[in-house]
Amino acid sequence: MSDMHMYACGVDRNNKDVWGKNNLYNCKTRTLFISYQLWTGMAWDGDKKRSCMHKADSNFLVDQDSETTIVGPKTWNNYKTGIQEQFWLRNKADGTKTQYFTCHEKGIGRVYDSRRPKYYVSGRCKFPAGYGWEIAKRRHCKTTSIQITELAFDLEGVLQHMEFKWWYGNIFDHQYRYVPNYGMTNAWEQ
Repeated sequence: MSDMHMYACGVDRNNKDVWGKNNLYNCKTRTLFISYQLWTGMAWDGDKKRSCMHKADSNFLVDQDSETTIVGPKTWNNYKTGIQEQFWLRNKADGTKTQYFTCHEKGIGRVYDSRRPKYYVSGRCKFPAGYGWEIAKRRHCKTTSIQITELAFDLEGVLQHMEFKWWYGNIFDHQYRYVPNYGMTNAWEQ
């Protein structure tokens, strides 16, 4: 994180882009804010105080061939917990996967998956979002954990992509890449 601190807090602090290093990195806390819109692929206005549940209607290709959509928020009654929740609906265009995702202060987590019809308790993370993230530091959310491995910026200090590793328990499961205003571009199974 010291490289990120020097990069974001050094002499050149003039970048005002919402995806710019100066908006994403807090020089006082030495931590990152990762926008929830990075996951949905929606445009972000830079506001960090709004509710994490935002309108989504996106369509993107993962690994250049897997068409995926995210829409919402929608509301459902989680049959396992009995709690009414807001969620984003994530679908594969070929019909092989339907998932529900919700957000919380540590990120975005899956609460339903059609491949293994399970209902999950909120609080797990599948995507790092919100305050307090650090590069290379693994962060735990119930039975899952995430480690941001890379933030790539252009010459003007604007985020080009983020990569992170995802664990279920102690099993390193996937590495992902996300691009602002697009969503997921790559998912590498481990």
